[in-house]
Amino acid sequence: MQTAGMRSLFDSAMIIDALANLVKFWQIIIFVFGAYQFWANRRERLAADKVRNVQALTDSNYQAWQVVNSAQGKGGSGGRVDALANLVRNGQSLAGVNVDGAWLEGIDLRGANLQFASLRDANLQGADLTQANLKGADLSGANLTAATLDGAVLAGATVHATRLSAASLRATDLGDLHDWEHIRTITYARLHELQRAPAGFRDWARAQGAEDQITDADATRQDDAGLSYSTQFRAV
Repeated sequence: MQTAGMRSLFDSAMIIDALANLVKFWQIIIFVFGAYQFWANRRERLAADKVRNVQALTDSNYQAWQVVNSAQGKGGSGGRVDALANLVRNGQSLAGVNVDGAWLEGIDLRGANLQFASLRDANLQGADLTQANLKGADLSGANLTAATLDGAVLAGATVHATRLSAASLRATDLGDLHDWEHIRTITYARLHELQRAPAGFRDWARAQGAEDQITDADATRQDDAGLSYSTQFRAV
């Protein structure tokens, strides 16, 4: 009887152990399945987020272009400062854009592609056009007072009656610049390290008050005076 009892207890322990192992097995299965579901859902969420982001970018660009195109030929800003800056940030090309007469003071167009753009009589005072591509652009009558054109490409651009007072033209490409002899003002413009400047341009610009040499003291003075330049030449 004692042996039978011990055998029964042993069998019960074996059953309990088997049940415990079975529970652990199903726990592992449930955990793995849950992890897979989480991973699969995460992939779906990321894919959905990507689609939404692309659509949002497309919508943003479409709305910005609507603002730019609807304001074409009109004076004032018409919301174009933000619209154009957003297009550039979104990697959109502004080649051939027409913003004649637009008020774009202080606009950030760093690295913008403005090839053959029409900016006639536009107010670009204080604009940041660092490394912008303005090849073949029409800047006739544009106000670029205190604008930054460092590293920009102005090759083949037209600058008849353009205002460049206090503008920074460090390492700017001026190859085949058109009508530079008829620039309206270039006083205090910084011409350091110009690229492909037309023959006679430097001497002419210096005679008009442009700066072709820079020292540490000059750099400090120019940084401190940037705002006053903008104010001083606002009406020039």
